[in-house]
Formats: sequence, C-alpha cells, structure tokens
Amino acid sequence: MAEAPAEPLVTNASDLERLVAHLRDSARFAFDTEFVSEDTFEPVLCLIQVATRERHVVVDPLAVGDLTAFWDVVNDPEIEVVMHAAGEDLRIGRIRSGRLPERVVDVQVAAALVGFGYPLSLGNLVSQTLGVSLAGGETRTDWRRRPLSAGQVRYALDDVAYLLEVADTLNARLDALDRREWAEIEYRSLIESVRARDDEDRWRRLSGLQQLSRRGLEVARRLSEWRRDDSRRANRPLRQVLRDDLLVAIAKRQPASRRDLEALRDFNRPHLLARSNEILTLIADAQNVSPEDLPEHAERHEDGPGLAMVVSLMNATLNQCATQKKVATSLVGSSADLKDLIRWHVSGRPEARRPALLSGWRGEVCGQTLLDVLTGRRALRIVDPEAEVPVALDPIEDEDDATNS
Repeated sequence: MAEAPAEPLVTNASDLERLVAHLRDSARFAFDTEFVSEDTFEPVLCLIQVATRERHVVVDPLAVGDLTAFWDVVNDPEIEVVMHAAGEDLRIGRIRSGRLPERVVDVQVAAALVGFGYPLSLGNLVSQTLGVSLAGGETRTDWRRRPLSAGQVRYALDDVAYLLEVADTLNARLDALDRREWAEIEYRSLIESVRARDDEDRWRRLSGLQQLSRRGLEVARRLSEWRRDDSRRANRPLRQVLRDDLLVAIAKRQPASRRDLEALRDFNRPHLLARSNEILTLIADAQNVSPEDLPEHAERHEDGPGLAMVVSLMNATLNQCATQKKVATSLVGSSADLKDLIRWHVSGRPEARRPALLSGWRGEVCGQTLLDVLTGRRALRIVDPEAEVPVALDPIEDEDDATNS
C-alpha cells in the first residue's frame, strides 16, 4: 500500500474532479489535513492529503478554491474514511461543509482497543504495527507559505501513506478479539463528540465561572457572544479580542462606568479602550434581565474528604482490568469517569444516569469489578511490583458465609 506513487499537487478544479472520481471508485481512502489555527478565528486549511491503494495525493486548497465535490465524497455514507486522531480534521470538515462523515475509522482508537497505548502518535503506531519509521522534520512548518518544497509534500503524505495498511492490521486484531463492534461504537462516539463540542455554548467552558453570581454569568454569556461575533468578523483568534481571564473579571466586577471598566488590569489596550462603550452596553443589558431568566450554575458536587483516596484505589482497579483485557486504560475511562461512578453509587444508583463505566463494552471490561471494589466485595492485593499486572483482585469472604462454612 505504502508503495503507491506520490503525485503532484492537485491545484485546479479538473484535477480535483478526477481525484474525486477515483476516491468514489475506491470506496475507501485515508484522509488527513494540515492547517494553521494560531492567527485566525477558524483554522486555515492549507493541505488535504488522501491515499488509496493506488494513489497518494496532496490537494492544495489555497489553489483549488471550491472543494464542495471533495467534501461530498468525504461525507458520502457509502465511503469509508480512515484517519488518525480524527477530531480536529473532522471539525475542519464540518466548518467547511456543514456536515460530518458517517463512516470514519480512527486507527488511534482501534489501536487502543487491541492493547496499544492511547493516545498513540502516528509515528509510534506505524512503527509498532508495520515496523516502518516515518521521517520527521516538518513539525514547525507554516503550511500557508508557497511554494511547498518536495520535503514538505513527502512529510505531508507520510500522514496518510500507511493508514490503510495500519487499519487492515488493526481490523484483523479487532476481529480476533471480537471487538469490531466496540470500535464502531467508539467511531460513532467520536463523531458525536465533535458535533457536541461545536454545538454546546462555548462560554460554559470558561474557567472561573463558579466564582460569578448568576447575573455575572449573564454578563459572561453576552461578552462571550460579542467576542465570538467580533472575532469571526475580523477573522482573529478569540484571545486577541478579549482574553478569557479578562472576560471573567469584567463579568465578576460588572463595571458601570468607563472609569471602572478601564481600571481593570490589562484592559488598557487600544483595541479594548475603543470598545468600552459597547462592553458597558452589554453589561447594562444584562442588568435588565429578570432573575428567573438568568443562567444557572453548572452542577457542583460536594464530595467527601476521602474521594481522592477512593479514586486512587479505583484507578488501580481500572488499570488492572484494562491491562488484563488488553485495552488502553485511558480509552476505557478517566478519573472524571471514576468520580462519576462513585457519586452515582453514593447518591443511590439512579438508573436514569447510569455511568459510562458500567455501560456497553466498558461495562464488560471493568464495570462489575469496579462495583465490587467500591462495595467491599473485592480487595486489591500487590502480587509483584515489577509485573505488567502488579495487583490481584481477591474476593472478600462474607462474614456470614465464613461462619456457616
């Protein structure tokens, strides 16, 4: 697969049309992008790399222009798109086409489900599955600059040249372990996570919101929307319009005059001083919102003092289960997932919000074992500190059973 010839850049509509026809005929291709996101509101798409069994091609979006036909083939449900760490590339595709593909294979996820680490870089994954070392050297490239060198094109093509072969190798391992369905579930979850990330209110992800009043939350929401619209209009990153920490500081203080606003630390920037009246108007409008219509704080958990220790014990249990099942622990669950499980147990195990670690394939890997440790039915015991699985999980004999035996 990796021996397919690299071809010249696709830089015009007729070459793109021929490429799209080839991708449709192939019904399966590897896909990656190169983009720059530091200086603009949305990432600048600089290169698109695709590979089939027969062709390795780089598309230059800056030269081609209209890529509608290409995004149509990416999003075609009859075509399988093979990617590595697909999240950002999927997001760029959604920005450009308004859609997300239905048939995605992420080899990073597939690798985690058959015992490789997660997340695993493409270079390490290709090396560990195929024994091939990828050349580096272009990680600091500004992909907007033209012309592109032959070395840059070769580096870009390496990102897709081996993906189909890696996917085939991992699919064979998934089938041997009867885990292809697990992989399909995770691919769909990945697509939905990209959709949810873009659809949710960005302002809710601001750090420091818990220190604000509900009125302050309304100010933060309005300032965030104002900043987003201004950033999109000027095509500048959000931080260049108004930094997150300064936005939250304004929402907390809610100044009513230019003097109070401009006294805030770091507000004395020309582009902000020129917008003082706009910001004050936003704050004033937030003051007129009726109390019942103000945003609510996100749910906060009042955890007991022993939570950190319990999470540590549960994390060791999770590691033991994942290692025995040859699944990457970090794909199975995180400390946040363990906290969710513990809180669910403490709150009476409501069926309506059953934790992720008890559901689907994760439940098969570790669900009951985690519950057994959490409820004192099993105990962790160190058996060999130098072993891959250094602990054992021993059943704890019930006192009544011990008495009756």
